[in-house]
Amino acid sequence: MIPNSAGVVLNATRIPPLKRLVKVGLGIVFLSAASSLLNLQSQNQGGVSVIWLSNGFMMGILLCAPRKHWPTLIMLGGLIDFFVNLGLTTPVGVSAYFSICNMVEVFIGSSLMARSIATSPDLTDPRQLRSFLLYGVLLGPFLASLLSVIGLQHWLGTPFLHAFQFWFAADVLGVATITPLYLAFHHRRKFSPRSTFETVGLYVLLIAVSLFVFDYAKTPLVWVVLLFLILLGARVGLAGSALGLLLVAFIGGSSTVIGHGPLVFAIKGQLSEKILMFQVFIGTTMLALYLTEVAMAKSAKMRLGLETSETRFRLLAEASRDVIVLAGLTGERKYVSPAATELLGWSQEEMLGKDYVSITHPDDLAKFSKLLNDCREGHETAALSYRCKKKDGGYLWLESNIRLFCDSETGDAAGFVYILRDISERKIAEDKLQDAFHTVEQLAMVDGLTGVANRRLMDQTLNREWMRAIRDGTSLSLLLIDVDYFKLYNDLYGHLAGDACLQAIATSIQGRLRRPPDLLARFGGEEFVIILPNTPLAGAEIMSRMVLSSVEACAIPHSGSPYGSVTVSLGCATMTATLDGSVTDLLKAADDAMYRAKVNGRNQMQTSDGALALS
Repeated sequence: MIPNSAGVVLNATRIPPLKRLVKVGLGIVFLSAASSLLNLQSQNQGGVSVIWLSNGFMMGILLCAPRKHWPTLIMLGGLIDFFVNLGLTTPVGVSAYFSICNMVEVFIGSSLMARSIATSPDLTDPRQLRSFLLYGVLLGPFLASLLSVIGLQHWLGTPFLHAFQFWFAADVLGVATITPLYLAFHHRRKFSPRSTFETVGLYVLLIAVSLFVFDYAKTPLVWVVLLFLILLGARVGLAGSALGLLLVAFIGGSSTVIGHGPLVFAIKGQLSEKILMFQVFIGTTMLALYLTEVAMAKSAKMRLGLETSETRFRLLAEASRDVIVLAGLTGERKYVSPAATELLGWSQEEMLGKDYVSITHPDDLAKFSKLLNDCREGHETAALSYRCKKKDGGYLWLESNIRLFCDSETGDAAGFVYILRDISERKIAEDKLQDAFHTVEQLAMVDGLTGVANRRLMDQTLNREWMRAIRDGTSLSLLLIDVDYFKLYNDLYGHLAGDACLQAIATSIQGRLRRPPDLLARFGGEEFVIILPNTPLAGAEIMSRMVLSSVEACAIPHSGSPYGSVTVSLGCATMTATLDGSVTDLLKAADDAMYRAKVNGRNQMQTSDGALALS
């Protein structure tokens, strides 16, 4: 807080720096003087104001300044405008009134535009351009013109239309040319990066064309000026075209006022009508330039977006260790990322234009083709593991995720994009895990002592073969084997010898089984079971005698046995499987037969029909 000389306390933060105020004041004075010279020349010959620049300059000032500085800047602009009017021999009251009209125009236009423009001015943005044209170019000058008409009619009795034209068109052109120019220069968005020689040459050419069209040409060639302004905007940007339009406005306005140029010859009537036509030309040109610039900016943003997307895609594709492939609907490759060379050895050129058939393992070709067909038809697809041929002739396990992509314009299916990932290490780990699983599974199905099938595998096999026998209408035979006097053997020789005895018996019996479906299993303790699928009773009896002789051939000494060596008792049962029966019936029949063998003296085989068969 600082006190002024009168003791009034001012908030220093609400006053812009003195240097800033001086620059603003000089700018307003210069633009007001330049506009006044042109307008006075027109008014002295019965015309109207051609252009008024200071209001557009003030709008640009306010849009780029903090809101707290607005009151000071508006007061400064109003005072300068007041003194400029006084300098034009305008009465004090009229000068003050016109200054108020100008500041109303500036304040209304800036306040409404600030919501969309002040934070980051860019008139190539359609939303900001719409706000600028609606509030700054049209509404602000329109309201100020209505106020000025009231004053002109009161003090001078000027007709409404003439009074409105006197103010409105000149202010519209001033805002349309100066405000964008100021915004561009203030935010350092000046000319596009062109050489100084090209930029100066374009302005020299524009000035030369404008002088020719407005000073010498008697034919309506004003459209040529528009073409050069569009060229200027295309080369040096919106700021360049706004400055060019300002030059054309002064050249064309001066020429029209003094009676030169195509508008003077084309339009028969008062000077105000010719100036109005010139203002229409400048306004139309301004709108064409803005719309052209917006279209060019939109195109540039789209192009930049596409380039950015392509750059991002290539960066991701080239940095990724996964292979990214773009292919047509028939599978021919249109793009392959560099990782393909690292994984498979093929160069990108060798892979482009070819399909998947030549490098897919023959065993995996059908499922890969099905995956493409499913994806082409819009079905959900899962990742596919398959083998891909390398350049050295070997195969590499890859995992492929495929997606269908569509044409952005038509929406029709255009091809496939798929990512290939090396899963060879994962496949090795999976194979090892699978082998370990099988090993564990086998261990779970094998008796730990004898190495033959355990009770669990026996139950599964017996149930499976029973159902198969029902389906095929065949016989199923079962041999139940018990080692004779085994408890006494353990007592005499110890449990380690007992384990060795069971192992020897299991090995000898296993050697007698010739058919793959036949199964020897340890039933429990010293009991074994042999499952003989599709075997009649006669075949089962033959196998029983072979078991008895195999055990006898082992010649394992057993002093506690009347036979002097280890023997077995065997029960043999055969059934034709039916839905009414069960494996329990078969087991019971074999168990009953084995019981009879033990009762009858052991070391023998009994069948389920009660027949006796000795070893």
